[in-house]
Amino acid sequence: MPFSLMGILSGALRQCLSQAPDQLDQLAAFIDRSWIEQALQRTGKASIRRRKLPAEHAVWLVIGLALFRNLPLWQVVDQLALCLHDRPLPAPSASVQARQRLGVEPLQELFHLLANAWTRHQPQPRAGLRILAVDGCVWNVPDTPENRSSLGSPSTQYGPSSWSQVRAVCLMDTQTHGLLDAHISGIQQGELTLAANLQAPDHTLTVFDRAYFSAAFLLDWQSKGQQRHWLIRAKDNLRHEVIQTLAKGDWLVSMPISLRARQLHPHLPTHWQARLVELEIDGKRRRYLTSLQHGVSRAQLAKLYVQRWEIELGFREIKQSMLSSEPVMRSKQPQLVLQELWGTLVAYQLLRRWLDQMAQRAKQPANRMAFEASSYAIVNILRFANLFAPANIPKELEHLLQQAHLFVLPPRRQHRPPQPRAVKRTQSKYPKKKCQSVA
Repeated sequence: MPFSLMGILSGALRQCLSQAPDQLDQLAAFIDRSWIEQALQRTGKASIRRRKLPAEHAVWLVIGLALFRNLPLWQVVDQLALCLHDRPLPAPSASVQARQRLGVEPLQELFHLLANAWTRHQPQPRAGLRILAVDGCVWNVPDTPENRSSLGSPSTQYGPSSWSQVRAVCLMDTQTHGLLDAHISGIQQGELTLAANLQAPDHTLTVFDRAYFSAAFLLDWQSKGQQRHWLIRAKDNLRHEVIQTLAKGDWLVSMPISLRARQLHPHLPTHWQARLVELEIDGKRRRYLTSLQHGVSRAQLAKLYVQRWEIELGFREIKQSMLSSEPVMRSKQPQLVLQELWGTLVAYQLLRRWLDQMAQRAKQPANRMAFEASSYAIVNILRFANLFAPANIPKELEHLLQQAHLFVLPPRRQHRPPQPRAVKRTQSKYPKKKCQSVA
């Protein structure tokens, strides 16, 4: 973008922000306004005209859709006092138009700015590597012709699904549940394709489930940085040849790479190497593959793999606690669906940021903090922000930090009784019709 045009946009944005209500100063206690301004400038979405809902307000509107899940669109605008003081509350259509003008890119850019500032550059552990996890999550979206055409829907032997769907693949810190990176697309994009675009920091060990077993993917993941290791469950029918025995149940193995994979990725060799460990857990044989060949025992690797479930807990926090277990997203247009989901991830980063500070005040690990109760307390401060003077918001946040010890969960049980995974049938509110016998 030419320098003169950038200067015009920057000046227009500053003029617009100078007319913003005091409530945006209160919201800046949660997300620095300079980051939102930077995201708008980078994506060319700064408001030049003086609108009822300028671009910065529209960003907070999208974030508010996740924080105030049960409120309609116009009430989120009123709740966060996003309308300029000299303008009446806009009609719901004005809010939709503001979201359409904003687009997807500013929320995506803001998410990565917050991830870089809050989660990616945390200090390394004193001993060992930082443990991360990667997994995918799927959301149902309204079944409109536009969503079905752009985002797609899964199909089975009985035909297409009842809903269009969108997929997100995330990289999460297993200790803090903070998101380091994420990619979102329609359901037609596979998890492995989206995960290939994730960027992990150096000196990390990332845990994957068996769906990510691919020589091209894992070798590429390992080669993109320094000490970027991975850990994955090994398949029972794994084809391998032992090169070296490191210890009992611990080998360095060579595995063949399929011809199809080498055709798609010509740089791949015919074979690749990894460490294979085997041990018995609860009477069952477990095998793991990893690029980490030294410094971690078999038992430690098995314990590290258990941390993969932390990302499942993080998805539960987003889908059940934040989104109130609603089965379908709000937006009915493909671009607004993606925008809403990026806004949800930004809101999750905001909540996780404050949970991390509460954990530090309580001197507890971040995953010991009760997410649902803590998020209610944080959202309540936002809910009543328009009743406070801007100087009182930090006082309310400090009071919340002083109460952090009340939000600590009891320690988790280390040895849980084995329970088979099952899907519980949802209880219907309608009575069952009983068939009458015919005499």
